[in-house]
Amino acid sequence: MSRIIKRKRIYMCMASVMCMLLLLIPLPVSANNQGSILLKATVEDEAAVYNLSNTEFTMYQVGIYKKNSWVLETEFAKSGVVFDFEDSSAQAEAAKKLEKYVQDNNIRGMSGKTNSDGEVMYRNLEKGVYLFVQIHTTQIGNQVYRSEPFIITVPGNYDGQIIWNVTAEPKFKNESIPPITTNTPPVS
Repeated sequence: MSRIIKRKRIYMCMASVMCMLLLLIPLPVSANNQGSILLKATVEDEAAVYNLSNTEFTMYQVGIYKKNSWVLETEFAKSGVVFDFEDSSAQAEAAKKLEKYVQDNNIRGMSGKTNSDGEVMYRNLEKGVYLFVQIHTTQIGNQVYRSEPFIITVPGNYDGQIIWNVTAEPKFKNESIPPITTNTPPVS
């Protein structure tokens, strides 16, 4: 009888160890087709890279994936935009057109401000096309920066890989007015 009890104990220990090992194995997890977009707002000059903190962006879901293609959300259907993710200049034009449509139609989006590292995260995003618009210019010293509006898809398709958690680095233009220098002749 004691042999049977010992065997049961050994089997129970082995089963417990196997269960613990199974918990340690990483398994692919589906987040119910939700993703995120991390914006990293930085600019650089000859001397350094600067994080643009307290920079506000508003995000609008402008498209959805339907019948194997990206189409405009109902709210944006009258904008006349056609998605072309193969041509970056067409994509930039679409973003500008959508920005104007948002302004003309007083459409509300989800706003977020960058932290001290110049980052802002938008989480729990459905599969879709997202427009990002910088609300106000950002100033560092006497330099003023503005991002053009831009479009990002979730998931993103980068080099053949589907990425649900996308990182984007907006391109900023320096809108600063160059300092005016006058050449005053020396007084004699």
